Amino acid sequence: MQVNEYAGYSNNDFLRSGGAQGSEELGKNQFLELMLAQVENQNPLEPTDNQEFVAQLAQFSSLEGIENLNESIGLLSGDFRSNLALQAGSLVGRSVLVPTDQTLMSGKGIVGDIGVPSSASSVSVSISDAFGNPVKTLELGSQKFGAVRFTWNGLNEQGEAMEPGIYRIHASASIGGEIQEVPVDLPEQVVSVSLTDQGIRLNLSGGNSVAIGEVKEIQ
Repeated sequence: MQVNEYAGYSNNDFLRSGGAQGSEELGKNQFLELMLAQVENQNPLEPTDNQEFVAQLAQFSSLEGIENLNESIGLLSGDFRSNLALQAGSLVGRSVLVPTDQTLMSGKGIVGDIGVPSSASSVSVSISDAFGNPVKTLELGSQKFGAVRFTWNGLNEQGEAMEPGIYRIHASASIGGEIQEVPVDLPEQVVSVSLTDQGIRLNLSGGNSVAIGEVKEIQ
């Protein structure tokens, strides 16, 4: 685009100032305003080259298309977030399987999953109460790679029924002769939903919260 004078400003000055509206970026209205000013103030002896003018029109069309696309994406993103929030709200009161190390045992025991990273010669689950006192150890024997389901019937080592409450659960596996901790997915009841800057999070009865994308199973 040629450098012409427009109300005491060159095109470069106009770009730096952001146009008549003083914005930081050149919008489509300011761009069109600048093009019209160039045509009105061009030197009659050296008019704007047709190819250059067509190139400027193409640039304007691209700018308008990008702005419209950004607006459409923004609307779609808002609709998607609203729909996701509605779906998350429907989970309140439901039990979901999520990665956590503690859960609320209602008196009927706990059924969860263990993520075994590779074939293990032995896998065990350690259950303790909310204060860290050992309650029960489950020996699951050798297991192959993948999710391994376990069940705790709510009884301690002496066969006594434990009171309902928060219990902590950890799992370990012997892999290649080394004992390593492995992840656990436990059932939790969703008590509420939070909309945060990081996305939608489910607040659980055990006191933890997880992102909605971490839900492994809806029970």
